[in-house]
Amino acid sequence: MGLAVLAGLLVSLPFLVPQAFIAGWIALVPLLMALQDRSLGGAWLLGLVAGFTAWAAGSYWMADFFSLFKGYPAPWHVAAAAAYWLYAAQGFALAALALQWLRRRTALPDLLLVPVVFVGTLNLFPALVPLRPGEGQSLFLPAIQGVDLGGVLALDLLMALTATLIHDQSRAAPHRSRLAIRFTACALLIAWFGYGVVALHDWHETTAGWNTLHVGIVQPNDPPTRGVPPLPPGYSRLSPPELDATRELAAAGAELVVWPEARYKGYHRNPGIRHRYHQTTRELGITLAFQDAEAVDRNGHTHNYNTATVLHPDDTPAGHYRKMGRAPFGEYLPLADTLPWLAPVAEAYFGDFTEALTAGDRPDAIKAGGRRLIPRICYETVFPELIARGVDGESGILVVHSMNNWFGETRQPSMHLRASILRAVENRVPMVHAINNGPSALVAPDGGVIAKTTPFATETLLAGLPEPLDTGATLYNRFPHAVPSVLNTGLGLLLAYAGLGWLWRSRARQPASGRTKTSMREGVTGGPN
Repeated sequence: MGLAVLAGLLVSLPFLVPQAFIAGWIALVPLLMALQDRSLGGAWLLGLVAGFTAWAAGSYWMADFFSLFKGYPAPWHVAAAAAYWLYAAQGFALAALALQWLRRRTALPDLLLVPVVFVGTLNLFPALVPLRPGEGQSLFLPAIQGVDLGGVLALDLLMALTATLIHDQSRAAPHRSRLAIRFTACALLIAWFGYGVVALHDWHETTAGWNTLHVGIVQPNDPPTRGVPPLPPGYSRLSPPELDATRELAAAGAELVVWPEARYKGYHRNPGIRHRYHQTTRELGITLAFQDAEAVDRNGHTHNYNTATVLHPDDTPAGHYRKMGRAPFGEYLPLADTLPWLAPVAEAYFGDFTEALTAGDRPDAIKAGGRRLIPRICYETVFPELIARGVDGESGILVVHSMNNWFGETRQPSMHLRASILRAVENRVPMVHAINNGPSALVAPDGGVIAKTTPFATETLLAGLPEPLDTGATLYNRFPHAVPSVLNTGLGLLLAYAGLGWLWRSRARQPASGRTKTSMREGVTGGPN
């Protein structure tokens, strides 16, 4: 049991302490050691313990969420979070169970089974936020360069393969046939890191030749609140603090200014506010990107959207993007149409956090002033395929608006930023990620952080971002569904192969057993005559 707890802690450590990224590469070793010769029930229990430990440590901020937004006192806010951790841990439990079952039903090596089973199961398991160990590797730049080939799931597979290789090496000497598999695994790792070193060098040189775009980020650090936060004294909706900060950034040379996600600005609902924003961008001669709530009436029905808007002095507004990847239970209720009883249960659990939003249907980028901006809003950074659709093989700047203050002063906002860095590398685009309470950052296409703000502080950031040239689509951007499809197919084939083999052996044994019983009956009745 202690080994399972250790595995869970190693899984979560790179997310909590990014400098400890190497822990993610060995995280499965203790769990694989614990699974040796365990029953199927024992394997499930060990996986559950590892998963619960990983989720409780890596998303401890869920307790803060229930305290801030539901008002649960101690220890009930922890109990509410533990209910989610226990649910999310089932992904690990199912992976451990499936691995142990496949070990018994097939003669396939762990070097094949472990990466496919664990990465495939965790990818398919419906957690609110998918657990992808590769997203804890943002500081390990040589390791993350290869995600432009196969996405973060390819990195997850390599990490699981490394842990399996280490565990395999500590066991008894393998058969000669297994040595070839080990050499192949080692060759894959060498090729991955070799590509990473070369790509990192090449992208440093490539971006050095690009023009510099001066980008400003406004970080207001609004306090956590269940409703729309009040404005500071001396400000109004017509003149919020963000506009004053934008004027200062423009005076310092900013060409593009990005605001984070907010609960309410009033841009879409108040013509006076729209006019003031447009007037400001014209006066300052800048491009302004921000997010706000939008309500649209269609045929007597009101559709609420989470919308990102880009304003430009030459063509105001340049365009809107309506959030497509909504947060389940936060912005919509999964299966609410087919399971209406789910709505009151979810609302009782999540409270004011639950809000019915309509999903947008266009992942298009927005062109403003000759440059291409790709807006995305908060939780959408956990959908790699959605980001790839917006980039669509063209140059552009990924602009992310986030609001993470409902998790309090925890590590969650920093974890969100680091996970989003993988999206920039997958598509080889520079990224601006503005987070309400920080840390906000500018990120280069190789994943390097150019500049970053202080977490939980009201401040602005002005720095130069390499303005992208058309370098062509990455392999991942062209085929974002390739690795997930191959992984899902491989997991399905493994389970089908083992299941059919088990059925075949069961049927093969049944007739033999029947013949034996018949022969015994014949011997009893016919012998003495």
